[in-house]
Amino acid sequence: MIDLDLIAIGMAIGIAVTAPLGPVNLTVIRSALRAGMGGGMAAASGSIVSDALFATLAAYGVRWIEDWVHAHTQAIQIVGGLLLIFIGIRTAMHHVKDAELSLADLGRGAYVRKAFTCFFLTITNPGALLGFFAIFSGLGGVLDLGSVPYRPLNAVAGVILGTLVWWSFLTYLVTHIKGRVTSYTLVRLNIWAGIAIAVFGFVILGNLVLTYFNLKL
Repeated sequence: MIDLDLIAIGMAIGIAVTAPLGPVNLTVIRSALRAGMGGGMAAASGSIVSDALFATLAAYGVRWIEDWVHAHTQAIQIVGGLLLIFIGIRTAMHHVKDAELSLADLGRGAYVRKAFTCFFLTITNPGALLGFFAIFSGLGGVLDLGSVPYRPLNAVAGVILGTLVWWSFLTYLVTHIKGRVTSYTLVRLNIWAGIAIAVFGFVILGNLVLTYFNLKL
C-alpha cells in the first residue's frame, strides 16, 4: 500500500541529509562539470545506495547495526578521515586542461570509480547512519513505522526519491552553468574542493585525538 504523506516525509528526510555541502556534494559537482548530468548522477549513485541502506536500517530498527557503529566509531572515523585526506590531496593536485571541459563521456570505468568514491565517502561516515537513526527516532510519532508492515518501505522509498530529487537538481544546475566555466575556474574549484575535503578529514582525526586526550585527563 502506498502512503503519499509518508513518502513525502521520507523525501524531506532524504533532501535534508544530502543537501548540506560536504565531500560528496563537492565530488558530484566536479563530476557534473566534467561530464554533465550523466557524470554527476553516476557519482551521486554511490551516495544514493549508501543513504538507502542507512534509511532501511533506521526504518526497520536494526539496532544491532547502530550498536556496532557505536562500538567501532573510532575505527570508522580513522578510515574515513584518512580517506578524505587522500581524496582531498588528490583532488587539489589535479590540473584541468581546456579539452577536458568538452569531454562528455569519461568511460564506464571512470563512472564506476566516481560512484564507489561517493559510496565510501558516505558509508565510512558513522554520523550519517547515526543521523538517520536520530531523525527516524525523533519523528517516531509521526512516522509510526511499527503500526503496519508497509510503512517502513514507504519511508525508505521516500528517502530514495528525496535523494534523487536533490542530486538531479544539483547536477542539472551545475550542467547549465558549465558554459561559464573555464579550465582556470575548474582548477581553482579543484584546489578549494580538495582543501575542503581534506579539512573534513583532518577535523575528524583531530576530534578523535582531542577525545582521546580528554579521556586521559
